[in-house]
Amino acid sequence: MKLSQLGFFCAVVEHGTIAAAAVQLNCVPSNITTRLRELENQLGVVLFNREKNRLLVTPEGRLVYRNAKLLVDLAAETRSLFSTDSINGVLRVGALDVALANHLPQRLVRYRLEAPGVDLHIRPEHSLHLERLLIDGELDLILTDGPIEHPLLESRLAFRERLLRVVPKAFSSPTPEGLAGLELYVFGRTCHYRHQVDNWLESNGIQPRAILEIESYPSIFACIAEGLGFACVPESYVDRYASQADTFQADHVPGLDSSDIYFVWRKSQQSPLIKNFIEIIDIQSNWSLPSPKSRAGADHGGR
Repeated sequence: MKLSQLGFFCAVVEHGTIAAAAVQLNCVPSNITTRLRELENQLGVVLFNREKNRLLVTPEGRLVYRNAKLLVDLAAETRSLFSTDSINGVLRVGALDVALANHLPQRLVRYRLEAPGVDLHIRPEHSLHLERLLIDGELDLILTDGPIEHPLLESRLAFRERLLRVVPKAFSSPTPEGLAGLELYVFGRTCHYRHQVDNWLESNGIQPRAILEIESYPSIFACIAEGLGFACVPESYVDRYASQADTFQADHVPGLDSSDIYFVWRKSQQSPLIKNFIEIIDIQSNWSLPSPKSRAGADHGGR
């Protein structure tokens, strides 16, 4: 059974005769007659009673018409989705919380205004999970720390970001010995920032009094404000807490590398929808890519 057969059948039902349907469909009547006979043979029912010059729809034909009309209309609606210059589709995006909280909000407003036909799904995850979901095809695009070297993936700079060491304002001795008397607040090991912090601690011989996994920046800043501990926090979060600057001190320190956020997608998926999202989100469209040391992907000795 072909959609064209159902279209011919619906046209005859709606116009009353094969001749009228042929005029509407811009085809010869014999073509419609052939398609109707094929459809009746395939379904094993009579769709019309033929009386003199009239075609009367049978009870079986009315049932077929009810279902065929839905299919024909749905096909026409589907064709119209891509018949204009507007962007349409379903786009699944995953992003780090730092990107969602500090970089994407206003850019997403702009995207929704420029691409209202896109059904956008955004999922927050840690970097290791994001990369796996992308490779497995559960996400179309991710915004994560990078760049990533992986044979299946491509990446492009999205937002500048770096980690700052944040200590209590009254803390006057951010030396390894001084930091050893404080708690350290970190995210879990599925977060790439955690690996950067662990490497920084080891290379500088810093052994905090305790390492606590607190995956909440408001809670982390609250503990720092009370003088309990310190953390390594994305600079964009430090900027958000500028009104509380009298409670903490933030510094860039050697060994805490930049943590720029990248658009990452599968090489095999060259979708105009992904390209359009990147172009709208990336306000600086003429950005030239930097050349920092790439981190390897999750399946290639990386995080």
